[in-house]
Amino acid sequence: MEKYKIIKKGVFQSVSSFEEKVNTLSADGWKAISLTSDNSHMYVLMERER
Repeated sequence: MEKYKIIKKGVFQSVSSFEEKVNTLSADGWKAISLTSDNSHMYVLMERER
């Protein structure tokens, strides 16, 4: 089972679509532990809660 996952928001993906993806993963037991951005990309490090 995966313990960590990196979610990437691409240039053409809307912020609301990206937020929905993060929220869906959160509902499935993942927790956002870090957020960073580079140019027009955003990355969220997710950790599975036990």
